[in-house]
Amino acid sequence: MKYSFLLFLLIGNFVFSQTETQIEIDSIPRITFEINSSVNVSDIRDIDFTKEKPKCEFELKGKIPLKYVFFLENDSIASLHQFKNNELKFQENLDYQPFMWLVDDNLIFSNFKIMDFDYDGDDDLVCWVHSNVNGNEWTVIFINDQKQQKLVRLYNTADKTDIWDRPRFDKKTNTINTELYGSVFGTSEESSYRLQDDLTVIPLKKHFQDRTGKRMYDYEYVGKNGKWKLISKTSSKN
Repeated sequence: MKYSFLLFLLIGNFVFSQTETQIEIDSIPRITFEINSSVNVSDIRDIDFTKEKPKCEFELKGKIPLKYVFFLENDSIASLHQFKNNELKFQENLDYQPFMWLVDDNLIFSNFKIMDFDYDGDDDLVCWVHSNVNGNEWTVIFINDQKQQKLVRLYNTADKTDIWDRPRFDKKTNTINTELYGSVFGTSEESSYRLQDDLTVIPLKKHFQDRTGKRMYDYEYVGKNGKWKLISKTSSKN
């Protein structure tokens, strides 16, 4: 179990699309918002959101392409809208923290990624929305649902949250693996979940480690009936 995580540096060549506002870092397209204000902005908190809502139009590739728009309502809420039947329709809001976002001239480079998260051939939207001093990547996952022709936010029913801890997908097992980092005297967690065809998620295994006291405790869980069941608890000197 890892105790800490070094914050990554956003290093890479910036590649701009001529038809959409987005950026590529290490070949992964990221949502890039445009600022229309003539005022020089060096930080997202400098924007007067009462006068403008920075936006990004983007298309998700797939069997049937999906067209979306993000608007920054303020420095903590983004609204997601879909182009459908020649109309722009509001879908939902997304809470976010502009952690490691970059502002350059009239562009805001976010940590919202366009990528094929579940390796099914259709672009998904993976949004790193919050973090902390340990560099945790608290993420919201939107899966491209071609049946509904819309993005669907994945919900973790076992932990009652839509936030995923640094999620990674294993195509061979259809498994979402997550990692939560903590300090030497904090807590850490590694979990796995199976993604079903209907985009529901089933908990499989979880290891939770508590190092906050004089002793270190390790908890092992397995998924049962959609919930976590504790199967073992061990302790040792911290």
